[in-house]
Amino acid sequence: MTIEITLRDLKETLEPLERLIRLFTASLGQPILRKSDDECGFRYEAPDRRHFCLLKAVRALSAFNAAIELARKSYTEEIAVLMRTLIECTTHIEFVLENDDSEEHQSAVRKYVGDFFADDHRGSTAEIRRAQIQQGKVHATLGRSLDKIAEDLGEMDGRTPAEHLYSKIYRTTSNYVHAKYPECMDLYGGMPGQFHLHGMNGTPKERENLETLQTHAVTLENCFVRMIQGLDLRRFVDADPVIGTWYKKVSKIDHRRRPYRRAGRLFPQVRVQRQ
Repeated sequence: MTIEITLRDLKETLEPLERLIRLFTASLGQPILRKSDDECGFRYEAPDRRHFCLLKAVRALSAFNAAIELARKSYTEEIAVLMRTLIECTTHIEFVLENDDSEEHQSAVRKYVGDFFADDHRGSTAEIRRAQIQQGKVHATLGRSLDKIAEDLGEMDGRTPAEHLYSKIYRTTSNYVHAKYPECMDLYGGMPGQFHLHGMNGTPKERENLETLQTHAVTLENCFVRMIQGLDLRRFVDADPVIGTWYKKVSKIDHRRRPYRRAGRLFPQVRVQRQ
């Protein structure tokens, strides 16, 4: 299968997600263009967790579409940077929609969403704010949920804690963001040896890139299913036959298990080991 055929198939797979984004966006009303002396941009008037999930989903899907374009030239390092963005956005959606009714978790969600939208200025005098939530807290919360499901299913024997897997995958992609030594050296190779400055077509990285995108397409689908369920968006599933067909198909899969079982395929060098 050629690269172009695989990439075309990926875009077709994610078409229902783009249609869902358009319907979801229209349902929330138009943002307002805010202008000031040193800033101009669109903002929502009274955003809540629906807007938060929409924006994170938009960012994740946009990153994936950009990665598809980069895959045509096999820009492996740049794809990894975008996948780190995708991972962060999708896990934050899942954190906000986590089925945890405890006051501790709900309070953390309210604070995070509130802080996210309070950080709404980007002019020259805008305050530089720290991250609204630590990624480790997100991993711990989602990891507990997956481990509880595994316990209920009787699958705890020899299982690596999900929090550990979340963190390992996140750190792996972060190495590309921060241009660590081994990741930089991944750009070197060939006969004679040289650094690849215009992509890595014609190398084994071509196939690795496609595997990375195929795995993250599943991550996106899982996240969008969670949004439909957590935000009661079934009306969009019923209104659009393309979304409906997709949702019917993916809903037959046990999404409680897939995130864990596929975690080790996010990048070829990450191998899930049972303890």
